[in-house]
Amino acid sequence: MLLISPRFVYLIAAMCSLYLSVAPFFSSFHSPITFSRIALWIGTVLLLIAAVSPSNRKSNMTALVGSTVTALLLVYGISRFVAFRLGYVHARGQLGAFRPNTFDRVNQIQIVTEPLLLLFLISSLASLLISALITLRLRNRTGSSPFIGSTPD
Repeated sequence: MLLISPRFVYLIAAMCSLYLSVAPFFSSFHSPITFSRIALWIGTVLLLIAAVSPSNRKSNMTALVGSTVTALLLVYGISRFVAFRLGYVHARGQLGAFRPNTFDRVNQIQIVTEPLLLLFLISSLASLLISALITLRLRNRTGSSPFIGSTPD
């Protein structure tokens, strides 16, 4: 038995992911839509579906896929940032003038983003672990793979 409801962990991870998905649209400096942003949106939607739907095998698989996608994207982003800081990846900066809006000013001093990234890292990895453990428990209970629907005899 878990101390915290898995649906609550899915909801926290989905809300953090939703903020990180929507935040670039509030900025006056728009970055292009990439594969990572689309995958983050898909993972966010899957986690939201798992958080609001009743607990069953399908919602658990939805949570497993959504938390896997978001956790992989988050770990990839962190590893890319660390590699850049350590000098393994070289980038060329380009200066551009833009007028910052209120969101850019608040986001620049990292009041909101840094704590949310930490919360997103913890909740994303926790939702991945919880959904994997529930999947394994369901698999051991039914004796079949959770990906294949078993018919009762």
